[in-house]
Amino acid sequence: MKGDLNTKFSMYAGKFTYKILKMSGKKGTALPGKVSMKIEPNLLSKMVNKCDRTIIITGTNGKTTTNNLLNHVLNSYYENIASNLNGSNLITGVVTSFIINKKNHYDCGIFEVDEGTVPKVTKYINPNYIVITNFFRDQLDRFGEVENTIKMVHDSITNPQTVLILNADDPSCLYFNDLPNPKVYYSHGETKNSKKDVEVLESVFCPICGDRLEYDFINYGNIGQYHCNNCGASNPFSDYKLISVSPHDGYYDFTIGYCNEQKSFRLNVMGLYNLYNCLAVIALSSELGLKYETIRSRIQSFEYKLGRMETIKLGDKEVVLVLSKNPIGLSEVFSAFRINPSEKSIMFILNDYAADGKDVSWIWDANFDEIKNIPKVKNFYCAGTRAEDAALRLKYANFPTNRIKIYPGKDRFDLKSGIDQLLSENNRSYIVGTFTGMPEARKILYRKHAQIYEN
Repeated sequence: MKGDLNTKFSMYAGKFTYKILKMSGKKGTALPGKVSMKIEPNLLSKMVNKCDRTIIITGTNGKTTTNNLLNHVLNSYYENIASNLNGSNLITGVVTSFIINKKNHYDCGIFEVDEGTVPKVTKYINPNYIVITNFFRDQLDRFGEVENTIKMVHDSITNPQTVLILNADDPSCLYFNDLPNPKVYYSHGETKNSKKDVEVLESVFCPICGDRLEYDFINYGNIGQYHCNNCGASNPFSDYKLISVSPHDGYYDFTIGYCNEQKSFRLNVMGLYNLYNCLAVIALSSELGLKYETIRSRIQSFEYKLGRMETIKLGDKEVVLVLSKNPIGLSEVFSAFRINPSEKSIMFILNDYAADGKDVSWIWDANFDEIKNIPKVKNFYCAGTRAEDAALRLKYANFPTNRIKIYPGKDRFDLKSGIDQLLSENNRSYIVGTFTGMPEARKILYRKHAQIYEN
């Protein structure tokens, strides 16, 4: 009885906290869960018992996109889903998702979980499926080298019945070979966009024997077709494999081979790396029993928000917002901009708050040379608390200094003047930012959007 009262009171306290935060104009994505867990530390295990099945999505890049896309697809199949769609992926964010959407029963719980938080979350959630997108170096001041992160996730998988949905093109998937769990693999075959003779900066050594890996081609970062000449390790056989892709300005048409057939899809989200996120969603949705036509139509109708390749219209102007937080992600973001042939300006917001990572030296590992391949870049704006660092990196990439515009920020909110100037130049602009920069830029743009369409 005392436990039931504790649970009810903790949920009430969390809901009250959420309402207060919303009234003050804040999102309330984590604090309600923190308050509730102070009262009832085991609240998550009690809430997750209301879910018929649970899915955890983790990895370095693509968690939020994969979570939102998977929710969009499965909403056509399940009536009640609990999920942390806003990207709050610590344990407090997972608990908050139940507080916001309180029901007595859920058909499915889908949770994006920060790699370092997986050990904490799996103490309370015994997932039916775990989707692992990829592992790259990310915020070394938090986790150390990537092998530490992989080990944290690996050691958290204790139920041999949990099905693992793995990226076969990421060599780190081989670290999970020793687990007895059922495994489903997805991959991106070689296409005209694949690269050969590219220097690989991560996953250089074989996870099995430690010898140097050889790559036949790269799709992005260290993701591609690899093999080890010493022990013979290579990409696992893929159950879901992208066969061909046709990129357009703002969307991709692509074909996947699975279930002994070739099936066509369209994804209206920029960035070839997002095709991997889409592959993970297709694989899991199919494994759950959804039919091809349902999956195809839901993916095609997906529109993304939250600053992950989100387009905001301001009259005759368009601004694309992109979150980027590590070298591989930033390199691929620049690569994605190549498709648009019109004149454009780009802003990079670099902050160094705890959420961004205090160490910003990672920008020197990003491939800024990709900017040379983007057509008709008028100016490149550097903003945020570490704007000068971004400008220096751009200068060393031989971008013309007379086209580098620097707007140092005294804090993360100090972005308006730079954004105003950016918008005055072209009908098409791109804003790339780290964790704390992107929400503030988005707020400024949506205020401008409201002013235009309310007048």
